[in-house]
Amino acid sequence: MMPIRRLGSADRPQVDLFLKSHRASSMFLRTNIHHAGLQDGAERYHGLYMGAFDGDRLTDIAAHFWNGHIILQAPTLSSEIAVAVAQESGRSVIGILGPWAQVKAAEHHVDLDRNRLGKVVPEYLYTLNLEALEFPKALSRGDVHHRFATVLDLPILVAWRRVYDRITMGFPDHAIDDVRNRDMLAGMIEEQCLWVLEHKGALVAVSAFSAALPDTVQVGGVFTDDSQRGQGYARSLVAGTLRDAHRSGVADAILFTEADNFPAQRAYESLGFVRAGDYGMVALDPA
Repeated sequence: MMPIRRLGSADRPQVDLFLKSHRASSMFLRTNIHHAGLQDGAERYHGLYMGAFDGDRLTDIAAHFWNGHIILQAPTLSSEIAVAVAQESGRSVIGILGPWAQVKAAEHHVDLDRNRLGKVVPEYLYTLNLEALEFPKALSRGDVHHRFATVLDLPILVAWRRVYDRITMGFPDHAIDDVRNRDMLAGMIEEQCLWVLEHKGALVAVSAFSAALPDTVQVGGVFTDDSQRGQGYARSLVAGTLRDAHRSGVADAILFTEADNFPAQRAYESLGFVRAGDYGMVALDPA
């Protein structure tokens, strides 16, 4: 067994180097570290980090964050380091995220109430160099308009999030908390990482950056209103936000989508995204 220990500020250079070598599947970890370092606590982005070592070489990382999620970049000791970080933090575990094989290896060894699990499916990980971004015709013609979401959009966005949680996350209706979702969306609006698409003055789609670094962004939370699907709105919104990011100096984009969501895969591939691996999560409903 390779030694597993808690990571601290002195380990930061090695942690950064290790995660950059797995950059496509480490965006949540890298973004949280970018904001809070390796600091543990109850604030957003805070987490307790554990590392496994082969001699002096860092081989695996797991972090248990303020919100109860364990995030893995642990190709060698997925289950062992997941258990270790949960024990060290003392927090309840409400989800595990990471490369799919690692999540599947760890989930049965961590204390999760499997009666509360949402949808458990693999997701395809996609990457895109933004120099190669393809623009949808509707966006080029100006038929649609994207902008930052505002608090005035919240009634619609909270209603959409309820559908998103039920369909994408697999949560039962009784477990979906509109107040919690409103607070989450309001926070994203404040951080200016949530966008909407308008067509003829009506909101038709929403998208976010679920993680962001100066050189890379991760797209997440993409949703189109049921009555507006099949019109290319999500594709236009994602393209518009990525064009803006590229203009501000971002070089690459990352996203993941369910392995059986073929329309989403076609939409992202039409923008130039290329599959780069597998990702996934197991998450408890928020009841």
